[in-house]
Amino acid sequence: MKIIITGATGFVGKTMIPFLYEKGINELCLLIRNTEKAQSLFGNLSINYINVQNQDWREKVIEYDPDIVIHLATLFNTHNDAENAAKIIQSNLLFSTLLLEAISHTKCTCFINIGTFTEFLYGAGEYFANNLYSATKTALRPIIQFYQTQSSWKWINIVVYSPYGRKNQQKKVLDFMIDAMDSVTPVNFTKGEQILDFIHVDDIADFFYTLLNNLFVFKDLYTQLHLGTGKGHSLREAGNLMEEVFHKKINAYWGGLPYRQNETMYAIAPIAKNLELLNWRAKISLQQGLDILKEELLVS
Repeated sequence: MKIIITGATGFVGKTMIPFLYEKGINELCLLIRNTEKAQSLFGNLSINYINVQNQDWREKVIEYDPDIVIHLATLFNTHNDAENAAKIIQSNLLFSTLLLEAISHTKCTCFINIGTFTEFLYGAGEYFANNLYSATKTALRPIIQFYQTQSSWKWINIVVYSPYGRKNQQKKVLDFMIDAMDSVTPVNFTKGEQILDFIHVDDIADFFYTLLNNLFVFKDLYTQLHLGTGKGHSLREAGNLMEEVFHKKINAYWGGLPYRQNETMYAIAPIAKNLELLNWRAKISLQQGLDILKEELLVS
């Protein structure tokens, strides 16, 4: 089972690649931008690389001829300006389209794409983007569908909720809470009423391992799964739990920031289909995940 994975050096990929490899899913080819960074992370693993900075990367994808593609790569930011808009479109739409065009010339039987809960501002049914990043994830869907008609592979769309659990270069709210523990002055946060579904990155890796071993259960050309725990915590609840785990006070000014326009206030993954198709659910509670994160930060 030859697998191409994009976004391997990102937050999820750094955990998922070694996990899959150690579990015996090791015929992997990583599409990367920085060979040195990839080798520093995975240099002890016998895997293939294709550098997308090289002009012939699409020809290399066709030559590798994957059975499965897992498209993790994405550019995320919430800055609403022309420069960042161009970067987001370039990465999330143009690169993804070129990738789809290349794999339409291969024997690929399954394209696994990563979406985000912020595509669904008012719940998991109707598309309403939280920001431009989310909008590009939704905009990619008809492009995937078009290329699917050219090659008839199965498309599995994974809507990921709020990942956490290890040191993250691209900080999210839990990372900012940790930083605020050591802040001399109070750090501004919103009121913290948002209820989110925090899923540990180790659970995400385990989900993909389970998915890859059960692709035979997917009979339809298109399936969407929501990847979360099925449980929600408000940011204030998560902060209180973090203080218990770390034995430190978060120096936060709750209410110091206004809610953003289109702020996601409630996002919990509907997990029934994960149980039905894969018999899978997340195993790591938020408290357990914060314990793991604490240990991770102590040794880093």
